[in-house]
Amino acid sequence: MRPFRPQPSRPGVVGLLVAGSLVSAFALACSDADSAEVAEARARIEAEFGPRDAPARPEAGGDDAAAGDAAAGQGEPRVEEAGDAGDAVRSEDPPPAPAPDPDIADPDEPGTMGDGPGPVDDEPGQVDVDSLLALANSAYASLDRLKAAFAQRIENPLLGRTREGRGTWYQAGRNRFRMDFDEPAGDIYVADGSCLWLYEPSLHDQVVVSRLEEGAEIGSVDILGRLLSQARTTYDAVDEGTAGIGGVETRIVSLTPRELPARYVEVRLWIGVSDRYVRRFRIREENQTLRTVTLAPLEPEARIDPAVFEYAPPEGVQVFPDDVRCD
Repeated sequence: MRPFRPQPSRPGVVGLLVAGSLVSAFALACSDADSAEVAEARARIEAEFGPRDAPARPEAGGDDAAAGDAAAGQGEPRVEEAGDAGDAVRSEDPPPAPAPDPDIADPDEPGTMGDGPGPVDDEPGQVDVDSLLALANSAYASLDRLKAAFAQRIENPLLGRTREGRGTWYQAGRNRFRMDFDEPAGDIYVADGSCLWLYEPSLHDQVVVSRLEEGAEIGSVDILGRLLSQARTTYDAVDEGTAGIGGVETRIVSLTPRELPARYVEVRLWIGVSDRYVRRFRIREENQTLRTVTLAPLEPEARIDPAVFEYAPPEGVQVFPDDVRCD
């Protein structure tokens, strides 16, 4: 949320809602004998979370650097203590599927998950976009926890393939993240602080694991955080008016990279007018893959049981590669 440039694996532990900011070096060990399986596993991770390149260096001074330093998850995220979260969602008991969101029900209608900017209720260009992006970055960076119902669409024109999913998004800082899919049922992505786990029984009966490297950004997990932290320094921004997402009025901001090649060649953000939280983001990569993620309803600072960010592969399911060690 472009070519893939995986980094070599190195030991270490890194300290969403994806998306946000930061990039991680995910690497899969391979040998000549299993290189085909490694390539497929790597492709599955990168298809979901993008290429792995060096983290962007923050600019010295200014509110951009301050916002980056204050980004969610730079320290230990605050989560509810187990046993004190009576109404918290536990990892082994995912919540029921969210009700369909009328704003994203039909991808061919304006304002849904299609390629259009959505219905505009007033004239574009009426706000200070730079200030709006700064406020959105600050609002997101100050979050310790985030829970939301999500709807995701990934369109790959090169393969002529579209994948859709719905479920619940959990995030605690930038190194603990979980997407529980109700559709396709059973699919799950978990970043537990040291590793990223992908289990997609809708595609393969195999768990793919990648280590989150020490000192590297996890922009591939926290896509939204990366977008917001770089929006004012890496992109030119244009206000496109307003649209409703899940009953919340949002301001649409379009971002175009100042230099090419770029990680994302097109970005659009739907930013809440009242609270500055992003309700939807859309990114187009260099290979024209288009990803749209809608977060509605959204619960900032929700109670989340720490067990939500723990993961154990199902018994009898192959874990690949099997030499990755997670603390």
